[in-house]
Amino acid sequence: MKKILYVLLAFSMLMVSNSFAQTVTGKLAGKVTDARTGDPLPGANILLVGTELGAATNVRGEYFILNIVPGTYDVRISFVGYATETVRGVRVVAGITKELDVDLAEATAELKEITVTSQRTFFEQKATNTVKVVDKDEIARLPVRGVQKIAALQAGVVMTEGSGGVDGNATINVKGGRGGEVLYIVDGVSQNDAYWGANYNQVSNSAIEQLSFQIGGFEAKYGQAQSGIINVTTKSGSGSYAVFGDVISSSFTDPYGYNLYTLNLSGPFIPKNSKHTFFLSAERGWFLDQDPPAVPIEIKSPVRTGGTLTVVMPDGSEVPWTAGMEIPGGAKVIMKNPTFSTGTTILETKPNNDRGSWKLTGKTFHDLGFVTLRMSANVNIEDRKLFVYDFIKNNSHRNPLYHRENHSYAARISQNIGVSTFWNLNFGYKLFKDEQMDPIFKQDLAKYGDTLYNPYLKLHGFLQGFLLDNDSLGLFLDEGFTNNSYSKNYNQTLQFDFDLTTQYQNHLFELGAGLQVLELHRYSIGPTAIARDIRGTAPPSKFKRYSDRIPFYWGYDIYGGDSEALADSFIAPRKPIVFYGYLQDRFELSDIVINLGLRFDYLDSKTDVIRDPERPFRFGNDQIIDPADFEPKKPEMFFSPRLGIGFPVTTSTVFHAQYGKFVQTPNLSDMFVWTRHYEAIQSGEGGRLVRTGQIGSEVTTQYEVGFRQIFGNNLAALSLSAFYKNTKGLINWSTTVFYTGLDQQSTYFGPTNTDFGTIKGLTIALDVARIQFVALSVNYTYQIAEGTGSSTSSSYVATFRNVDNSIPKVIAPLDFDQRHTGTVNLDIFIPEGKLGFFERTGMNFLISFASGRPYTPLEVQDISGSETNYGDTKGYVNSKYGPGMFRIDMKVEKTFKLFGNILITPYLWIDNLLDADNIVNVYRSTGSPYTTGYLNTDRGQKVVLDSKYPELFKGDYELLERNPDNFGIPRQIRLGLKVNFSGINF
Repeated sequence: MKKILYVLLAFSMLMVSNSFAQTVTGKLAGKVTDARTGDPLPGANILLVGTELGAATNVRGEYFILNIVPGTYDVRISFVGYATETVRGVRVVAGITKELDVDLAEATAELKEITVTSQRTFFEQKATNTVKVVDKDEIARLPVRGVQKIAALQAGVVMTEGSGGVDGNATINVKGGRGGEVLYIVDGVSQNDAYWGANYNQVSNSAIEQLSFQIGGFEAKYGQAQSGIINVTTKSGSGSYAVFGDVISSSFTDPYGYNLYTLNLSGPFIPKNSKHTFFLSAERGWFLDQDPPAVPIEIKSPVRTGGTLTVVMPDGSEVPWTAGMEIPGGAKVIMKNPTFSTGTTILETKPNNDRGSWKLTGKTFHDLGFVTLRMSANVNIEDRKLFVYDFIKNNSHRNPLYHRENHSYAARISQNIGVSTFWNLNFGYKLFKDEQMDPIFKQDLAKYGDTLYNPYLKLHGFLQGFLLDNDSLGLFLDEGFTNNSYSKNYNQTLQFDFDLTTQYQNHLFELGAGLQVLELHRYSIGPTAIARDIRGTAPPSKFKRYSDRIPFYWGYDIYGGDSEALADSFIAPRKPIVFYGYLQDRFELSDIVINLGLRFDYLDSKTDVIRDPERPFRFGNDQIIDPADFEPKKPEMFFSPRLGIGFPVTTSTVFHAQYGKFVQTPNLSDMFVWTRHYEAIQSGEGGRLVRTGQIGSEVTTQYEVGFRQIFGNNLAALSLSAFYKNTKGLINWSTTVFYTGLDQQSTYFGPTNTDFGTIKGLTIALDVARIQFVALSVNYTYQIAEGTGSSTSSSYVATFRNVDNSIPKVIAPLDFDQRHTGTVNLDIFIPEGKLGFFERTGMNFLISFASGRPYTPLEVQDISGSETNYGDTKGYVNSKYGPGMFRIDMKVEKTFKLFGNILITPYLWIDNLLDADNIVNVYRSTGSPYTTGYLNTDRGQKVVLDSKYPELFKGDYELLERNPDNFGIPRQIRLGLKVNFSGINF
C-alpha cells in the first residue's frame, strides 16, 4: 500500500501544476522594432508561412510562438505602414528557443516587401547543454548514410570504424559511455528495444527533416539514457505536391553489389489545402555483400567446387541423394566425382553475406480547427545472412538467416490554448520481432541434426543428432555443418504521454507524464540434438527431446509455438510497466538562461527474482528449485535533478554549465530469471550463467561547462566544452558463491550492478561559414574513459580463466577509450547563376581520424580453439593501444534543371577514397591484425609438423588469422541519380 501511495503522490505532485511539456517541438521568439528609430512595434504580426502558427508582438515589441515542429521555415513579419519582411530558412530545433529579431523599414512606393535569408545557425544560442543540429540539406550533401554515422561526425561521439555496414547502424559511444546509453527518438517515440536496449529502427536519409543531438547532458523531459539523445524529425507534406526519387548502385564500379532505391511522395490530401497533408517514403535496398572485406580473403588449401552426394544402398546400388530421401540402415553416403580448386582462391567479397531491406516512413497532418492531429509510421524489414568466418572455406552457404521487423506508429493530438499555452496527447505503439535460423531447415527444428535431411552427417560418419566437426585440416568447419542455434523474439510496447507547456512572462513551464506497457516473448534453443533419439526403437517423447535441450523461453511453449494462455509465471509473456513524469522551468532573459528540471522514473519489471542468491534452494524443498525460492521483484523509483545554465554574454558569446543525474534501467535481457538455469546447478555444478534478477538501475552523474563564440559577422564559430562523468552500478558479470541444500559449495556467474567508472574530456568544434563556395566544419574530441568493465559481459573470460572463478575489479582504460577523435568536413557548393556550367555543383569531403583503442597484451594467443587458449597476460589490463585510423569519404554531384521544377542530379559517392586498410582489431599477442605469432612459437611449429598436411595446415591457420573483421571497409564506389519534382499544383 505504501508503494502505491508513493507513486500516486509523485504523480499528483506533477499533475497539480498548470503546465506540461512536449519533447518534439521548438519555440520561436524575438523582438520587432523600427529600423530607423529602434522603437518597439506593438501589434506586429509574425506568421510561419505554410502553417497556421503565428503571433502578435506585445507593447515591448516582443513575441513568441510555441509548439513548432522542428524544421526550416519562412517567417513573414508585417505591420501597418511598414514594408513586409520575409525571412527565409529559419531553423527551429526541438526543445530550443530560436531568437529572431527583425527591424522593419517604413513602406514606400518603391519598398513594399523585403525578402532576406536567415544566416546559418552555428549553434543554438539559448541551449544550456551541448546541442548539435543537422538539417535535411546538410544530410543530402554528406557522404554518409544512417543516423548513427551522422551522429559520429559530432564532437563527443566515438564510432567503431567499419561498423554499421550498409545501413549506417554503427556502434557509437557518446562522451565515454557504453553503446546502449543513447536514447533514439523518431517523431516523439523512443526506438530503443526494451529487451536488448539497442536501436534497430533506421530512417531513410531522404525522409529526415532534421536531426538534433544532445551530446552528454540533457533535460528532465528525457529519460532512459545516460550519455545522449538523438532526436529524429521526419519530413511533412505541404500545400503543393512533390516527388523525389533516388537510385544508387555500385554494380558498375566494384564487386560489392550495393543497390538502393528511394521514392518519396508528399503533398495535400486536397489540392492546395495545407490543412491536410501527407508524406510517404519507401526505400528498398539489396546488397550482395553487406560488410565487404578491406583486404582480400586468400584460401590456399583446396576447396571442393563440385561433386554429387550419392547414397550407396546395402545391395551396392548407387542413388543420387535428394532432400528428404530415406537413407536405410546399412547404407552409406559418398561424394561422387568431387572436384577441388587448385592454387590460391582469392575472394573480394564475403560469400553468402547478402542482405535485403525495406525502410518505410509515412506521416500525415490534419488541422481540425480546435485541435491538430499528426500521425506517423516507421517500418524497417530486413532479411540478411549472418557471416560466420569459420564457415568461409567449406560451408558459407549455411550462414545463418536472420529476419527482423521493426514497426513504430505514433499519433499526436495537439491544441493551442491562446498564444501562451498548448497541450499534447501522444499515443505510440512499437513492435520488434526477429528470427535467427538455419537457411535451409529454418523453423523445422527436428531436421537440424537428422541424417535423413543432412546427409553430410553420414558422409563423415556422424550419428543422428550430432554436429559435424572441422574439416581434415582441423581449423574450419566442414561442409554441411548446421549452426546449432534457433531463436526468435516478439516484443511490443504501448506508450501514452501527456504534456502541457505554458509561457508565463520569462518562464517556459513544462510538465509531462507518460506510461509504457510492454509485452515480451522470447525463445532460444540448440536444436541439433532434438533428432538424436527420434529414430530409435523407443524414442523419448517430443516433450523430453525438447526439454533435454534446456530451451530458453517465455511467451512461447516449449516447442516455440505461440501461446496466449501460459499460466506459469516463469514462461508467460513478460509484461513490465514503466511510468515517468517531469517538471521543468526554462527561465530566459537576454543575458541568462536557467533550465531547471526534476524527473521521476518508475519501473515495475513484473518478474520474480531468487530470494537468496547464495542459497538459491533454501526455501521449499532444499534439494531442488521450486516456486517458494522466488519472490516478486520490487519496483524501482528514482528522482533525477537536472540543471543547465546559459550565459548569452552577447549575441555572439555564450557560456553554459550543466549538471545532471541520469538513470537508466538495465536491459531486460539481463534482468529476467529463467528457472532452468537453477535446475542446471541443483547438483552443485559450477560455471553456469544464472540470472538472479537482483539488479537495479544504472546511474551516471555528469558535469559540463562550455563556451561558444561567433567571430566576425557570423563568419565562423568556435565551441569548447569540458565534461566529467561518474558512473556507478553498471551491469557486468560477476561470480556468486552458492550452496546447495546439502551445503555443497560451488559458483555461478551472472549480471550484477558491479561496474563503475570515470570519464573526462574536452570537445572542440569549429564551423566556418560559406566563403565564396566553401564551408568548413571541424570537430575534435579528447577523452579518457576508465572503469572496471566495458560492457555487460566484458568479464566473461575472467570467470573461466581464474581458478576460483573470481573477477578482479581494477580501474583501467575501457575498450572504447579512444583518446583522440576528429572529423573535418569540407563542403564546396556553387550556387545557381555562378561559374556557368558548374552552377549547382557540389563536392563534399569528409576526413575522419582517430587514435587507437586499448587491449590487454598476451604472451601467446592461439585462435584455433576457444578463448581458454589465450596465454598469460604480459601487462596491465588495456595497457597497450592499437593503431589509429584515417579515412576520406567523398561525394560529388551536379544538378541540372530540365523544365519547370524538375531537377536531376547525377552523383558519385566514394567511401574510403584512399582505400586505407584501417585496423579495427589486433591480436593481443602481437598488436597486429594479420598474425598472432603463434606459428613462430615452439608449440605452434610442433602443431604444424604434427599435422597430416603441414603446408596446407599452415595456410589455413594464416587464413584464420587474416579475419576480415579485423579491418574497416574497403574503397567503395557508387553512382547515383536523384530526381526532384516539387511545387506541383493542380
